[in-house]
Amino acid sequence: MPFENGQRIYLFEMDGEKMVDGGYRWEKAYEKSWEVLEQDDAGSIQSSVAAITHLAKRKHIIDRVKGVRLGILRHLCILLDCSSVMIEKDLLPSRFISVIKALSLFVDDFFDQNPISQISIITAKDKKTDKLVDFTGSARKHKEFLKAIAEEIPSGEFSLQNSLETANEMLRHMPSHSSREVLVIMGSLSTCDPGDIEESLEILKRNNIRCNFIALSAEMYICKRIAKATNGKYAVIIDEDDLKTLLSVFALPPTQLSANLIRMGFPKRIEDAKSWSFCICHMKHGEGTGKLTCVGFICPQCNFKYCFVPMECQICGLVLASAPHLARSYQHLYPILPFEEKAIDKHMKKELHCAGCFSAIEVKSYVCPGCRQDFCINCDLLIHETMHSCPGC
Repeated sequence: MPFENGQRIYLFEMDGEKMVDGGYRWEKAYEKSWEVLEQDDAGSIQSSVAAITHLAKRKHIIDRVKGVRLGILRHLCILLDCSSVMIEKDLLPSRFISVIKALSLFVDDFFDQNPISQISIITAKDKKTDKLVDFTGSARKHKEFLKAIAEEIPSGEFSLQNSLETANEMLRHMPSHSSREVLVIMGSLSTCDPGDIEESLEILKRNNIRCNFIALSAEMYICKRIAKATNGKYAVIIDEDDLKTLLSVFALPPTQLSANLIRMGFPKRIEDAKSWSFCICHMKHGEGTGKLTCVGFICPQCNFKYCFVPMECQICGLVLASAPHLARSYQHLYPILPFEEKAIDKHMKKELHCAGCFSAIEVKSYVCPGCRQDFCINCDLLIHETMHSCPGC
């Protein structure tokens, strides 16, 4: 097959590429995904994009299966791409700022859904990684550090291998009864690695670390392959709202294949203005000699003091929690049933309104199988992902 490029002519032979049904074999590998998009009367494809987003939101609810064993004790390591591509403004005001804002909301959502779990945040730029926050169950601490790095300027190249190896070093020491997870948020379409990333993948699989990816630009084969090999998820965002929706999916606990008994302690809360003492949590995180307070929680096993719960005791390793924390973790085992999808008749004389927000429902409504009331897609998501109970019932 000759083609001309400037003054040179290149010749390629298509050996083995036999014609199949009037076309080449390699042509059959393409899926004409653009044919799914349809223009409206004004020539816009916005309605098609909205329909695809609508189906994606609905899929997250339908895919949940009742009665499946879930991991309520999680250690999640968030890898944040801080390379120069994050300055791009396809998300306003920039990719970096949009991700920081979305992560601040995600942290609150994560600890609301997983109160006895912990998060760590790692930033990656200039081909290196930096541990921003160590594993902790404090949403306040994470949000403070996220607010601080929002003032920094992303720079350099992104290294996927260095990022995953840093996460592996942090997660491999975590107890086997907790789920070890990595969430990579990356805008880069390339990775600058010092070695063979296949070796890193084998280490991740050996340590049972589940890798999830959210791409801000486009799909990368190596990321999708790592996610599949480690039983993780891979997704590409459409816009800023889709980023928040995808993050909310990772707030839900993953399935757990093994059953484990976990020792937990219920610490006693003390508050005595006459008795001040240092806590062990701030001392452990490198903040001087600890924080001097008169309020705290005492570990029932080693009697060391902590500022907040839930957390894992740094001295004896006992998981410290309260009864409300366990109750909030329990809600995922018996989720509310998916609502029934119902198309709206355009010839209806009376406008149908959502029983939750009272807004008009134009395309499809979702009917609760218990009270038979109609809800819009946004209220459907709110009920299943945040409230965990139907207001009509």
